[in-house]
Amino acid sequence: MPLRRIIVPGFILLLMICSAFSKAQSGYRFEFGGMMGTSNYLGEIGGGLKAARPFVFDAKIAKTRWSFSGYAKYKFHPKFFARASANYIRVTGDDALTANAGRRYRNLSFRNDMYDVEATIHWLMFSPDKPTGIYRRARTYLTIYSFLGIGVLYHNPKTLYQGQWVTLQPVRTEGVSYSRVVYCIPMGLGANVSISRSRRMAHRIGLEVNWRYTNSDYLDDVSTTYKSPSELPSALAYALSNRNPELLNQPDNMYKNYGWQGLDASGNPVNKAPRGNPNNKDSFFTVNITYGIAIKSRYTRSRGRKIQSVRF
Repeated sequence: MPLRRIIVPGFILLLMICSAFSKAQSGYRFEFGGMMGTSNYLGEIGGGLKAARPFVFDAKIAKTRWSFSGYAKYKFHPKFFARASANYIRVTGDDALTANAGRRYRNLSFRNDMYDVEATIHWLMFSPDKPTGIYRRARTYLTIYSFLGIGVLYHNPKTLYQGQWVTLQPVRTEGVSYSRVVYCIPMGLGANVSISRSRRMAHRIGLEVNWRYTNSDYLDDVSTTYKSPSELPSALAYALSNRNPELLNQPDNMYKNYGWQGLDASGNPVNKAPRGNPNNKDSFFTVNITYGIAIKSRYTRSRGRKIQSVRF
């Protein structure tokens, strides 16, 4: 499905929802802040001992990397707010870390620096009217929320080869040219604590888990099968397509399970091991610490004093 058929209707729907609620609600709240934390990739490279498993079960702690974000929130309903965010995320993977022999001796690895813009709707699952009493000198509120949205992601996978990082997309290791711009569907859970000692603003500190499903199977440059040298554009593409021969110590005959093996007696291609699985799209998740400043947006006056009229 073309990218514009997903992104454009999604953003239009988001704007329509915000507009509809804005006519019925008053006392909107804005928040601006940032997030910092860790990231992990879920795809063909690396993983656990068993066959590929969905969601977080194949995440490798050793390949945990980092993520940074900036965001703006708009509370358009007592139980809902919209958020726009810009994110930088690095993910990596390495077959050398898995106990699965089939993937380990495939010997592929990558890193990917990704830039993503997201729009999400957040539902306040737990948002009490009264302070929690955590910090007696200030009004303190605990909030728990879930969210779902849509985003646009730019990615650029690379691999380390002969001491240099090589950009993989133009090399075409599988003989195809995939897009570096894809869409993602962010979803997750979060919680924060709002601390207010001022009538105008509050500090919000929290923790958030965000899993992104993408429409691409090439975040790691791996998806389908090994191609013959005649189907690849260069010697570099052939070398990076099958990196099993670089391993000096491996079980006897293991190398015969990888790469293009030519034709059998009937003229059919012999390819004993697939390079990837095109039926499973790549995804990744982040775990972030969040910090924001919430601004109260409406006050009424009574005898010259400002009265708070917006709840957390």
